[in-house]
Amino acid sequence: MAQVMGMGIMPWSPLKHGFLSGKFRRDNAGSVDTKRTAMGVPGEKDYVVIDALCAVADEVGATPATVALAWVRSRPGVASTLIGARRPDQLQANLAALDLILTDAQIAKLNEASKPVLNFPADINTYLAPMFGFPGTTIDGQTVPALPQLEASTSRY
Repeated sequence: MAQVMGMGIMPWSPLKHGFLSGKFRRDNAGSVDTKRTAMGVPGEKDYVVIDALCAVADEVGATPATVALAWVRSRPGVASTLIGARRPDQLQANLAALDLILTDAQIAKLNEASKPVLNFPADINTYLAPMFGFPGTTIDGQTVPALPQLEASTSRY
């Protein structure tokens, strides 16, 4: 909506209360030393994102925080991002995101891992939109294709 209306957005808590900072990993889930655990600890859905983020971070030789902020910055419509660094090393990792350009494949990996699961009716639109949408329209990011018979015909409807 913001893009359509010509507005930029500023994501709040792009590191998800420190979950995406690199300190939380499956193999140390119970031993993170932080006051932020009062905000909760990562669940399974969070670890799916954390795993993908850490894989990309290892690929590019950057911290997970740097990759997370570079990914947020790459999102359409993002005009600015709030950071919450408390220490100089955190600030340095956050600012390194300004120089990191992720590949389309890396962005796609992070997009897929963090894609929200929508409930009814969004979950059925994947299957029904192509059947009920007018050819050429876009519903929930999917463009409805023209029927092959219509594309093959020389007459237009």
